[in-house]
Amino acid sequence: MSSENLHHTDQDFFLWRDGLAGGEYLHATYLVSTPVDGEQAALGIAREQSICATHINDIDMPADIERFCARVVSVEEVSSPGHDIASLYFLSTPVYGERPGDVELRQFRIVIAYPSLLFGNSTTRLWNSIFGEVHRLGYLSAAALIDLELPPGLAQGFSGPRYGADGIRGRLQVRDRPLFCRSMRPAAGLSTDEMVQLNERVLEGGFDIIKDDELTYDSERSPFEERVRRMVDMKKAVEDRTGEAKLYFANVIDDISTGLTLAEKACELGADGVLLSSAAQGLSFVSEVQKRTDLILLSHNSCGDAITRSQLWGASDAVMAKLQRTAGADLLVSPGPYSTAFQDEAINRAFIDACSDSLGDCAPCLPIIQGGKQPEFLAEYTADIGSVDYMIVAATWLDNHPRGIRAGAEAFRIAWDNLGRNEKRA
Repeated sequence: MSSENLHHTDQDFFLWRDGLAGGEYLHATYLVSTPVDGEQAALGIAREQSICATHINDIDMPADIERFCARVVSVEEVSSPGHDIASLYFLSTPVYGERPGDVELRQFRIVIAYPSLLFGNSTTRLWNSIFGEVHRLGYLSAAALIDLELPPGLAQGFSGPRYGADGIRGRLQVRDRPLFCRSMRPAAGLSTDEMVQLNERVLEGGFDIIKDDELTYDSERSPFEERVRRMVDMKKAVEDRTGEAKLYFANVIDDISTGLTLAEKACELGADGVLLSSAAQGLSFVSEVQKRTDLILLSHNSCGDAITRSQLWGASDAVMAKLQRTAGADLLVSPGPYSTAFQDEAINRAFIDACSDSLGDCAPCLPIIQGGKQPEFLAEYTADIGSVDYMIVAATWLDNHPRGIRAGAEAFRIAWDNLGRNEKRA
């Protein structure tokens, strides 16, 4: 299907009306740019993303076909002009109608209600229903899915994270500060011996978690089983020496069948968690790993920023956080500009709220901030998050510390302790 859904046949099927059971519908909010009327554009999305056709000449439609229709709840024109992100196109069909003579772009905020019976408790079907072919519609020059509201009954159908923020803190027995983690660098090319040596120093320096990079794969220099076994043994040895609990996450971003096998093997070998990607492997991959193992799941942003980075095309970080949380992710990566000079406070707050707000029985996720993070800015990071419930992934600052990587890790713990003492003095 594509851009043929701007006709008005049976349009009442696709409009919200009083008397509908609101608890049976999910509400999705879009920000779109288009040269056509806003209600017309909204009806096209609702039709395209639900039943599409309401009449076929020689076929009788089910009497209750309306139950399967997405419905336009509201259309609000936004004062700013429309944006030209994608080229417009208009199909020459009786259904589509004529190309509008005035191609001035206008921007609209559109809310569409989707009946839960379209997708049940499948995150993949939900995602396909609300996102699917919206960006294929030729009369939209910009389109972003910016908000998602699940009714309580639907939200309770998703189990959410097994551990979440509280469970991870419980494993580490760390309640009063952020968690510190280093990602494997260099991401590729190192032997297992070299990886163990690097990560041992990081853990001895006081970091809580070590993880493979998203580009650290099963390789000749570091076979997956050997790496996981050696990392787990080293981690346990550091725990014995320091008296502190530590965690190790193995990377299982790979083809689906291979990734599932790697996750099961990581669990068998004693890894605490795995690194996976909902954008590269699918939302259902997160859920499947949760079903097959008792691992902590870190849903990485790999391939995801192509969806979320633009505020005008794709979907927001907050929407993706809710979806990954329903799928079972315990940790989620924050937007790239988070806690930098380029951050957008509204976008940041929406992401944090999506990680922690009430969502059926889904436990809150632990947000991750990364990208050049340094110990001297811990107070700023904590203020941005609004609590100590977050994890920092830091590598470059540690790697370039003049006294070595262990001292770099120690510096984060020292800085936090000093921050606490200074606050008490104040």
